Amino acid sequence: MAVVPRMRPVLAWSITGCVMIACMVLIGGVTRLTGSGLSITEWKPIVGALPPMNAAEWQEAFAKYRKIPEYELVNAHMDLAGFKRIFFWEYLHRNWGRLMGLVFLLPFLWFWRTGRLKGPLFRRAWTILIGGGLVGALGWFMVASGLEDMPDVSHYRLAIHLVAAFAVYALVLWTAMDLKRGRRGIRAGDAAGRSVRWLLWLLLVQIVFGAFTAGLDAGRIYNTWPLMNGSFMPENVLAFPSLWKDLTDHPDGVQFVHRNLAWLVALGFLGVAWAYRGRGDLAPALKWMAAAVVLQFTLGVLTVLTQVDLLLGVLHQLGALVLLTALLNVVHRTGRPLPSEG
Repeated sequence: MAVVPRMRPVLAWSITGCVMIACMVLIGGVTRLTGSGLSITEWKPIVGALPPMNAAEWQEAFAKYRKIPEYELVNAHMDLAGFKRIFFWEYLHRNWGRLMGLVFLLPFLWFWRTGRLKGPLFRRAWTILIGGGLVGALGWFMVASGLEDMPDVSHYRLAIHLVAAFAVYALVLWTAMDLKRGRRGIRAGDAAGRSVRWLLWLLLVQIVFGAFTAGLDAGRIYNTWPLMNGSFMPENVLAFPSLWKDLTDHPDGVQFVHRNLAWLVALGFLGVAWAYRGRGDLAPALKWMAAAVVLQFTLGVLTVLTQVDLLLGVLHQLGALVLLTALLNVVHRTGRPLPSEG
């Protein structure tokens, strides 16, 4: 289906949004893996766009960082030069978010004024704007959890922040696909559609446990594969009296769930791709989906084996977004057609 000429700028805007969110996921991954996320201890959406401008302001920012548990318990050896290095990534992370806000807001106002956004598309764009702002607020909600009592942010809040970002990405991508191919509903139109929608739920659970793994630094233990230091389930996996806490609050249990869910995700994706390989309209998309899950599985294994090498860890986080993209491509193609925007 050809894109209506006057809507091509809106499509370009949507694709730009997807790329910017993907870049944000990369930057966020580096920020997390370099331990930079708590280097800025205040939330100033406007004036915070400017970094410290002189030696006195750098000393003031460093003094605020030295008051939080992460410095006292983890980085007490850090000097000002080291602080500047971690400050850079959190500063870039926050300012990329500010830039994204402008890239989403200003074209939104122009497209609305020129009549390109109306009806369902207007409501979708408005939801994306609100969702983007919410992701930013949840980012601060996450950071705040590591400023008073703990040297790390809450892994629960990290998961909420990451899932919210992925949800906004999915909405922007769906909008781009609607503009390119015609509107589709989330409801499945056939058996293949129902199958891939189950994969969405499975992937969501795995993304949550991926966030738990990152938040608890669970990837830095049991760095063997396929067994966890020679065992399928080490004794420490069940260290808490509560099974729920074992599997969500304890690094051993979280890694156990995440690595074994990976098998289920891989088999599920490959099984669906194989089952519907004869569908000519879906075959290319299913091949991309299968390739994406194999790549992500491989990146996950390499990340564990290297005790979360920085590059591999970041690529593994981005791989989750690539896998979501490949899956949504199939989900959209199997959705029920909806009336055009008009």
